[in-house]
Order: sequence, then C-alpha cells, then structure tokens
Amino acid sequence: MLLDESGNKRVAPVPVVTQVVRSNIEVHTRMADAYAREEPHYRAENQAKVKANLLRVSERTGTGQMLDIGCGAGFVIDLMRDTFSQIHGIDATPAMLDRIDISSGNVTLHEGVAESLPFEDARFDLVTAYSVFHHLADHRPVLAEAFRVLRPGGVLYVDLEPNRAFWRAIEALEQGHEREPAILDEIVTREIQAVRHVADDVQARFGIEPEVFRTAEYIKAHLGGFESVEFEQDAVGAGFRSCDTTYEWFLGQGQLMHGVSFEAAATTESHLRRLLPLTAHLFKYLRFEVLK
Repeated sequence: MLLDESGNKRVAPVPVVTQVVRSNIEVHTRMADAYAREEPHYRAENQAKVKANLLRVSERTGTGQMLDIGCGAGFVIDLMRDTFSQIHGIDATPAMLDRIDISSGNVTLHEGVAESLPFEDARFDLVTAYSVFHHLADHRPVLAEAFRVLRPGGVLYVDLEPNRAFWRAIEALEQGHEREPAILDEIVTREIQAVRHVADDVQARFGIEPEVFRTAEYIKAHLGGFESVEFEQDAVGAGFRSCDTTYEWFLGQGQLMHGVSFEAAATTESHLRRLLPLTAHLFKYLRFEVLK
C-alpha cells in the first residue's frame, strides 16, 4: 500500500493520475532519442541478468502470449522477441513506441496507459513491467489490471523498482553529511547525486523542469520507492496467490564488476544476500515475481 509521511493510507486522486501520465509523456518524449543509448539498464551485464530471469520465468509460464506494460523503447521486447510467439507492448508515449522494431512479425504495439489495459481477461502467460511501477501515481490499479489479463498460473514480472530502504538510507546519509561533513567514497557521493539530485541533472541535459520529472517518477520522488512487504500485501490484495521479492544491485556493484571482476561482484552479492534483511538498505532495487 502507499503511505503518506504520517503513516496513513495514501490514495492518488484521478487528477494526480492524469498529471503523472502527462508528465511521463513529456519526459519520455524529450528523452526518447537518448534513452536506449544512455539508460544504465541497457548495459550488457544487466541485459544478460534480466534475460536470464525472464527465460527462467517463461519456463514456468510457457511462451505463448506476453504483455510488456510501459514498454518504452522496447528493452524487454528485444530480450524476449525470439522466445514468445506473440508479444504486445503498451506505452503512453508515442515517441518511445516509434523506436521499437516490429519487423519480427510477432510484436504488436499499443498506445495507452497501464491503469486501463485494452485486452480481454486471462489472455497472457506473462506480463512484464520493467522500471515502470515507480512512474505511476498508484500501483494498485495496475496490479489489478495485470491480474485481470493474466491467465491462471501466469506471472507478473516487475523489475528495477527503487528500494525504499536504500533511498531512505541515502537521504539520511546526505542530511548527516550536511550537518557534519566527512570524507565519503566516490561511490557514495555519486549515489547521493543520482538519488537526491537527478532532477537537476535531467533539467541541465534535456530541459525538463525538475517538478515535471519528479511528477513523472511519482512513487520514487514522493514516497522513496517501494517496501517489499507492502508490495507483497498489495499483490495478494489484488488477487494474486503469491509474490516473491528479490533485492537487486547492491551499492557499487557495477564498479566492482568492471573495476575488479565479475566474480568478485558475485561473491559480494551472495554474501550480502545471506545477511538479509540486515543488508536490505544496501540494495538499490527490488524485483517482484507475482503468481496468479
């Protein structure tokens, strides 16, 4: 569930939902040309990780019909076009849809919003939403829509969602550093900039007003992302049988991969996972695999 700063249940009114959609269209229209070249999730190591996860899930669901919600420039579609018989992608931004290759003949694109999917009930084996849910005003209607269009036994795959524990830890660190300055590692200072000041960077590069960008990343900007137990409860509340959470991308993992070795990064990741939940705040993102 979404909570405000006082711990009360938060429900985004319809005008907020509309404004969030409009802000996302503005942001992603301006960023469309650079998106596939510059977004970190297009790096080879992340593409390999996501593809391996999706192939594992597809062994469970079958490879007939897949829907990618918030498909953007086709990140997930490109990974799965050779696996599924039919893939449908839906996004609110035409400029992003225009960048998707549909020449394989099994990809169909739709302009629309995640809160109202133009598909019949129980159609899809797999529904994916990669780096999408934090762009919503309220994720619960989208959980309900995903449940509706999945067949029994189908899976909703949600990935690269901001981990609220990490975001809050970074916020507390920056505030503490402002009160009592100390020497911080460059990895930490870079992450403070990425988490706390990314809207200013986006304005400098793309001319997007910070408030528009923050509205486009509504759940991340206003609530600091997701808390695993709350999301799991919301998924079950939408009708799903179960929701499994995985913590992804610990702080500095990319630098360790490329600065030391992939083996060193894998060893560190394994060790940090063993120490969960104590180490939960060190992982930047959450992945959810939700079973209907």
